[in-house]
Amino acid sequence: MRKFFGLFLLTLFVATSGYGQLINISKIKKNLPLITDSTKYVDALNRLGMLMYESNVDSAFYYAKRARTISERLKYRQGEADALNIIGIVYDLKGNLQLSLRYYNDAYNHYQAIHDSSNVVQALMNISLVFNENKEDNKAIEFLNKALYLGGKIQKDSIMSLVLCNYLLMYPSEIPKDSINIYLNQAKQIATKYKDNRVLLVTDQIQAQLYLQHNEREKGISLLKKTATEGIAMDLNYLSLDIIQSLGDLYYSSDINKAIEYYKQGLDIAELKGYHLYEKLFGKKLFDIYITQNNLPEVRRYSAKLLKLYDDEELFTNTSGFDYIDYALKDQQLGAITARSQSRKVLSIVLAILLVLTAITVLFIYRLYRLKQKHAATLEALNRSVLLRNKKLEIDHEFNNRLVSILAHDFRQPIGTLKTLATVLKDTDSFTRDELMELVDTMEHSSTISLEIFENILQWIKQQLSGFSYQPVALSLKDLIDEALQPFSLMSQEYQLKFVNSIDSNITIHADKELVQFIHRNFIHNAIKFSPMYSTILISATVHPGETVFCVLDEGQGISPEKMGSMFNFKAEMRYSNEKEKGAGVALMICKDFIEKMSGRIWVENSGVKGAAFCYALPNLQ
Repeated sequence: MRKFFGLFLLTLFVATSGYGQLINISKIKKNLPLITDSTKYVDALNRLGMLMYESNVDSAFYYAKRARTISERLKYRQGEADALNIIGIVYDLKGNLQLSLRYYNDAYNHYQAIHDSSNVVQALMNISLVFNENKEDNKAIEFLNKALYLGGKIQKDSIMSLVLCNYLLMYPSEIPKDSINIYLNQAKQIATKYKDNRVLLVTDQIQAQLYLQHNEREKGISLLKKTATEGIAMDLNYLSLDIIQSLGDLYYSSDINKAIEYYKQGLDIAELKGYHLYEKLFGKKLFDIYITQNNLPEVRRYSAKLLKLYDDEELFTNTSGFDYIDYALKDQQLGAITARSQSRKVLSIVLAILLVLTAITVLFIYRLYRLKQKHAATLEALNRSVLLRNKKLEIDHEFNNRLVSILAHDFRQPIGTLKTLATVLKDTDSFTRDELMELVDTMEHSSTISLEIFENILQWIKQQLSGFSYQPVALSLKDLIDEALQPFSLMSQEYQLKFVNSIDSNITIHADKELVQFIHRNFIHNAIKFSPMYSTILISATVHPGETVFCVLDEGQGISPEKMGSMFNFKAEMRYSNEKEKGAGVALMICKDFIEKMSGRIWVENSGVKGAAFCYALPNLQ
């Protein structure tokens, strides 16, 4: 039913921002070369295309094609969507509904992408109208319902008057009877709100159809005549031709001459405006009437018109340069090329992402492997450190236990002796002077041993608790020994001992002075303890590759083999062969601890003839 086609194009015209109502074609053409902004230039081309489809379809297509080409280059989605919409109009006017539907659908997709809600509704309605023309009513109703639903949600509701009018014109039977007037009044209110006289004319056309459906023929015909007259006056040719066709159809069965009059009026307007679609429609109706009347002159006249129209249409399609089907195919090919290019681009991006992810994964795995190795090495080092620390703690624990044992054993006896002697001394009348002097000597000896042990232990504890940090300095070994011998001068005279310091004055050691002097004093003290009277104590030092060796040699009885291996071992049970040995055990253990702190080594050995030598070695610094 072509009677809706006039409203269909009116819909397109009004929905695209109402350009044709405001801007004169000649003015746009005149100002077109002056427009410098590319998007504004595209908009002007689309306005021209929209205005000229009523007077020159080919020109409309030309302007729309230019607008689309520029829009694609500029990526101007609004301009491209409007151009596609106009191309859809052109194909519909040419009767190619398939291509028309395709371009309306493209326009719909573009409008959706840019969130142009009003034009989305318009595109849905246009698609519905094409399905109606193609007799696919179910699809037409489906798209009209979508347009109606979306149009009710947008703020600018001017498009809704068109949707409602098309629904009332095409499928009034799909609308509940009690809702028809509601829809019609709603469309009138919207058109009045926006001062849209074109839509108000359409509502009059719908009202006239309602009169006819309710058997109010005269009122219906009268309103149709009034609407057609106003449409022609407003230059709304498609709307007017649709109404003129309806009037001719109404008089066809009752007054054939009246019907012929309306058909000829419509044909004159169509020929004047170059509307090939309506030329064929009215020419065919007149041809059929004259065939029925057997009016051969008129039959020949209108058959010639129809043949010319079909020839012109075919010639136009094939030779005018606007081969619409070929254009669509080329556009389709372009779309396919674009899609393939896009697919390759997407594939390249995906491959690049996969490559990056693979590289990241490999790097991550490699880093995990390195971290695992590092972690394993760290754990191994920690385990070694823990083992060494545990061993050190075990040694310290045993040393502490041994120290407590020594303190309990060595301090108890001399202190107990002192207590006993003190008790005895209370009765001084029972002793002679010589006996008293012997007791005093004993007390002095016990006190000396206790002080010696106590001094050694205090020296060691001081080093343990002071947060010892070993920082070696260069020291003259000969000077150190001379200094260490001074406290023992009286003791050497008492025992008639001779000290021989044979160390070369050029020998230098690198050590902590306090620690190394403690060792020197203990070695000298031990030598005095184990040396017989009138003997010699030899102190020597030799420099070897990497270390300097220091020794103190006495002329005593030497050390028994069973004691040799435990002299510096605090784990061993200490047994003393005479009173002189008491106190030496703890001192030697502390000496060993001090030597180890200085990264040296300590030992004892018997000389070849007589006596024992206590020695240590310290590393030479480069």
